[in-house]
Amino acid sequence: ALRMVKRRFEQHTHDPTRRRTLRAIATLIAMGGAGRLLAESDTTLRINIPGPLLMPFFPIELIPKLGIDRQLDTRLGIRYHPTGVLALEDMLAGNADFAGVGFPVLLEHGRSVVAIARLSSGAPPYAIIVRADLADQIRSIEDLRGRTLGVPVGSATTKTYLQLVAELWVSSHGVSSRQVRWAPITQTYDGVYGAMAGQTVDAVFCEEPYSASLVRQGLGVTLASLSDKRNPVSVAGKNHLRAVIVTTPERLRAQPERAQQMVQMLRRALQWTVSATPQAIVERLEIADAAHRADLVDALTRLPSPYSGDGRFSEAEIEATRDFMRAVGISLPGNADVKTLIDDRWINRD
Repeated sequence: ALRMVKRRFEQHTHDPTRRRTLRAIATLIAMGGAGRLLAESDTTLRINIPGPLLMPFFPIELIPKLGIDRQLDTRLGIRYHPTGVLALEDMLAGNADFAGVGFPVLLEHGRSVVAIARLSSGAPPYAIIVRADLADQIRSIEDLRGRTLGVPVGSATTKTYLQLVAELWVSSHGVSSRQVRWAPITQTYDGVYGAMAGQTVDAVFCEEPYSASLVRQGLGVTLASLSDKRNPVSVAGKNHLRAVIVTTPERLRAQPERAQQMVQMLRRALQWTVSATPQAIVERLEIADAAHRADLVDALTRLPSPYSGDGRFSEAEIEATRDFMRAVGISLPGNADVKTLIDDRWINRD
């Protein structure tokens, strides 16, 4: 390829523009840079998230639907995965620039990953839903001993965020994680619904609006809810950092402009989301199923705003995350602080 470019170069030395172009191409080929040229011309930002249509990640899904990426002369490509752990590992394999995950996953993953912005705010809207036909037998979390609890599970090396929270929750009621049979389900409504309708589990650990949908359809009853003010739950670090956007330090060093674009898009989406009505949010998501739309509107109406207004990391949530880490038994290498997993230089720029 290099010899061919040289021949072309020699044939067209009288044309300065062609000469400069051919010299640049020859240099790229000599350096093995053809792939780099293609990468640099690619304006698409790629992000992996669990889903689709998981409430913590709505602001990301709204970016292309609101046209925010096009306003910034780029395009956001979204790829969905069954869990946040799989979304993260696929990003680490080089198939995406960013991933949306639960922050506690970073604490135990053991890889060099940092959070650049947060999506969510406040206590997570999680619930344990018991199958309706077992409601008389399972009346408390203590009754989950020996029972099968469906929860999204991670990989051979990393537990999912929901798995960590579920284990902490049952253990706070004196139930060891070894006393519960954990059944893997996908982090989608189809996965939650299928496990309950097929009676492959006795209960599921899931989030809004799936929990409300299961109750509305008569498949289950609420055993406990982190977001139900009538039934307060004592879990260490309940207001910990939850859904965040992450990438690798290597990618930040190589392409800092992509992080800046991602943060700009996210901030515009968050600002729109926190000021919009639940009806407007759901309408923009273009959900075909009317019942699902109604459940989402109901959840967004009932719950305190689940989204950050600006994507910044609050000291209160960082401190709650430290409490959560201690409670689930996670420590960073060398006893490093949780802030080492945060790179907020772009989100803190006005």
